[in-house]
Amino acid sequence: MTRHLAVHIEDRIATVSLAAADAKVNILSADFLAELEQTAQQLAGDPTIRGAIVISSQKGGFIAGADIGEIENVTNPERGAELAAAGQRIFGLWENLPFPVLAAIHGHCMGGGTEFALACPFRIAAESATIALPEVKLGILPGFGGTQRLPRLVTLEKSLDIILSGRNIRGQEANKCGLVDRLVGDDNLLEAARDFLGEILADSKPVLARRGKLRGGWRTLLLEKNPIGRALLFKQARQQLLKKTGGHYPAPLRALEVLETTYGLPLAAGLELEADALGELIVTPVSKNLVHLFHLSQRPKKTAEQSVAGIDIRKAAVLGAGVMGGGIAQLLASRGIATILKDINQKALDAGMDHARELFRKDLKRKNAPESELADKMTLLTPVLEYRGFDDVDLVIEAVVEKMPVKQAVLKEAEPYLPERALFASNTSALSVSELQSVARRPDQVAGLHFFNPVDKMPLIEVVKGETSSEETVSGLFHLANRLGKTPIITADRTGFLVNRLLVTYLLEAALMATEGTDWQSIDKLITGFGYPMGPFRLVDEVGMDIAAEVGDTLCSSLGYLKTTDLLHRMLDKGLLGKKGRKGFYSYVNGRSEGVNMEVEEIVPATDRKAGGTELKRLLYLMVNEAGRCLQEGVVAQPEDVDTGMVFGTGFPPFHGGLCRWADAEGLTEVVKTLKAFASQHGERFTPCEYLEGRKRFY
Repeated sequence: MTRHLAVHIEDRIATVSLAAADAKVNILSADFLAELEQTAQQLAGDPTIRGAIVISSQKGGFIAGADIGEIENVTNPERGAELAAAGQRIFGLWENLPFPVLAAIHGHCMGGGTEFALACPFRIAAESATIALPEVKLGILPGFGGTQRLPRLVTLEKSLDIILSGRNIRGQEANKCGLVDRLVGDDNLLEAARDFLGEILADSKPVLARRGKLRGGWRTLLLEKNPIGRALLFKQARQQLLKKTGGHYPAPLRALEVLETTYGLPLAAGLELEADALGELIVTPVSKNLVHLFHLSQRPKKTAEQSVAGIDIRKAAVLGAGVMGGGIAQLLASRGIATILKDINQKALDAGMDHARELFRKDLKRKNAPESELADKMTLLTPVLEYRGFDDVDLVIEAVVEKMPVKQAVLKEAEPYLPERALFASNTSALSVSELQSVARRPDQVAGLHFFNPVDKMPLIEVVKGETSSEETVSGLFHLANRLGKTPIITADRTGFLVNRLLVTYLLEAALMATEGTDWQSIDKLITGFGYPMGPFRLVDEVGMDIAAEVGDTLCSSLGYLKTTDLLHRMLDKGLLGKKGRKGFYSYVNGRSEGVNMEVEEIVPATDRKAGGTELKRLLYLMVNEAGRCLQEGVVAQPEDVDTGMVFGTGFPPFHGGLCRWADAEGLTEVVKTLKAFASQHGERFTPCEYLEGRKRFY
């Protein structure tokens, strides 16, 4: 008796139901693959079968991909290649069955699940299906035949897009490019699959002709069938990859090499090269670090499953219709939560609603959804100038100006209009939640919910536990963050919480280095070379000079060991606000950087002293030390929280695996030794904290 697959044969048609035992999703573990092999052999040995349908009976989707744990445990390239070859062989059995096999896809179909679907000769999908080959995001490539079967099915140009980006493909796009042969409504997928298989058995030529038509056209002839055009296509793909990744991620480049090398080769030869490439990649530090990050991204969901759910948020309100407020309101509404957006100014309210509307429009465009859905989305948002409708909200999020007296006044003003069950969350980036609680009627129902800007793009949320925040309140907000598709971490109520404390410490140190005579542009270049999307000075421009200066002052005041710098205030005195003011360390036109702002030389004279390895350690080791202090003080509970916050909240390079994991790779003993040397030269902020002293690793 199988544990993961069930076969039912009726009217000479086999229906193979996928349902991993004791799991909510189907994962291609070794056991699952073994049963796929056994089932294929069983079907091949039954001469009465005319066709087969493979469908998942799991609500979540078809197959969610390979077992990440098994990927993580591979330490030998030969073993990695062997695993790939085994998967290829098993999928090949399904591809070569003596009758048509139709994969019926709903929900998520990821990685190895997509490769299995590609090995099935025909595919039908529900409109809500999401299909992807995201292996490059784990530092590997599709190794069960994906790099070989996809270009044989859709255009090479589309194959490069899907494999090198690892992005999700919605049902309509999959149907349009030929990745699936038919798209149907979400209801009665099995019935539709039976009808479609009947058509295929009667005559498969129309389906095959459709594929040929989708692969045809002048672009295919020019770029794929023409050797010169094909070479240009690969060259452009390589240039785009290097620009996007800086060469830090070997997987997409290796996948591109495999696609180029194997184009036109027999399938067997291509599969062999693909397996070897997977073996090479699966043991790289980058792959191991990206797998570590995958676990971090899944960790909050497991935490939520093991904790008390707290209040169910069905209706919410957002106070303050600025960019943050409008973004938060749109995010809540996008998850089906009816949301009131309140401001005291009609112009600001209109701007907040316009911002939300534009975010919805972009999201619909990304999903290839009709514009007509925009009106339905906007019905979940209600703009108000007074507290109308607040009597039945479950949650209020304030996103007003970052000043404690203002936030306290807003809390006291709003509370009388709220039901007793309602939670109140502050979207503060650094102010004390406990101080805010001091004016609350129900302080146990007040906590922090720190979104990062821009709300629609930044994945992290800090759930801040004030001194009197109840476990139910914190749990309710944590569950909400998961529901919103974000990655939450719980922090204690300390100045700057986790992310801004580490980030601003680093920004202040960069400013100090510039005032000491290190070329500030070389510091930005040094940090982007390390893998950050931008250097500290461009980041200050993005955040806003005024905000960075204010948070820096707050942090220095609270953490007496930090050394202050007046550089940001001198920039402000010159009217340089950063990107929002069109001038900061860089100049901006229509929101785009136009290069260095030469006015900065009046504040920070040009210098020939360039930043190098010592300066990189000074910036990053200081953050490592501050992370140790945060763990020592209980700001967060574990190194995993630090790495989650740094990668998903600050853009710390994912291929390094997070700040703590990177420090382990550097050698924590060596980091502490260097910190002591820096302390004697630059001050007590570098003195290793107790948490780091004597510790060999974070993990």
